[in-house]
Amino acid sequence: MKAWITHGYGDMRLEERDPPDPKPGWVKVKVLVAQPSITEILLFEGERTYGHEIIARRLREGPGALFGHEFSAQVVALGEGVTTLKAGDRVAARGSHPEGIVGFDYPGAFAEFGVFPESLLAPLPPSVSDSAGAAIQALTDCVAAAHAAAPRLDETAVVIGLGAMGFGCLQAARAAGAGRVVAVGRRREALDLALALGADDVVDASSEDPVEAVRKLTGGNGADVVFECAGGPVSRGLAGNTTMIQAARMARDEARVIGLAFDGDAAVLPYADFRFRSIRFAFPSVLTRALFERTVALASDGRVRVDPLIGCTLDGLERLPEAFDLTLNKSRHGLINPAQIRISQATETT
Repeated sequence: MKAWITHGYGDMRLEERDPPDPKPGWVKVKVLVAQPSITEILLFEGERTYGHEIIARRLREGPGALFGHEFSAQVVALGEGVTTLKAGDRVAARGSHPEGIVGFDYPGAFAEFGVFPESLLAPLPPSVSDSAGAAIQALTDCVAAAHAAAPRLDETAVVIGLGAMGFGCLQAARAAGAGRVVAVGRRREALDLALALGADDVVDASSEDPVEAVRKLTGGNGADVVFECAGGPVSRGLAGNTTMIQAARMARDEARVIGLAFDGDAAVLPYADFRFRSIRFAFPSVLTRALFERTVALASDGRVRVDPLIGCTLDGLERLPEAFDLTLNKSRHGLINPAQIRISQATETT
């Protein structure tokens, strides 16, 4: 089979490898669609971000099938003891489980075939496309963020940043019970899509102060919940900690701010704003099996729509480097979701 093998930072090669066999409790899958995450691309280029020490250790051990934790697949063989899946099932994956992180601690899905723990995967209903299935992993963080925020019908939730995570949080917050959802972004087409996907109001941060706009929309009270999805390295065109400062200043006293963006090991929190106004900062909840299955259910019944976010699917495993470039420069290419690669087609089963 063909698989992308990472030999060093910035050095990934498409090579022939022996197809893997599943050990007990694991399954072998044919990968259908995969997509790179921004974090994976930054790690591949040697930047310090989440998982840097793991990747550095793996590279010291020699070339390996690194990265590829966002994918959909079809089960082709079962290891001993597998009971919840069967051959022919289409599945989505969560990024990690007790045995480690996919593509970090063991080979990922930038290959024609892979082996993964049964507990990592959940069956995809027919209503969820292969492309949407590949985006489920990122969506699980959004559902876990909404779970942590626990918005209520009498509350206003604000989402800062309209990338894939922002759109996921927008829809998950609505599904979790937020009475009003406000989307903050900088691209007109993204703001229009936010309205189509359930936002009650949008704020164009390229032409107005988002803090003042949110304060005005809430009658001067501020937001009850803020999902911060825009921060990250300024060198990569992201907002640094500017949007975290905005999140604190547009929130009411004792509000909840949920951080989804990642700005390295030393992200700066505007401590005074949080401390003296008793604003609570939290990360998404720990992803349980129940939240993973709830994410699939939300995508299945249409309460969270993923397909409208997918703007580019490239045919062929060999086009992964192109997907990396498109994903790293999503704004320039007008993309919301990472660029995907179609590796194979599902086989119909009876």
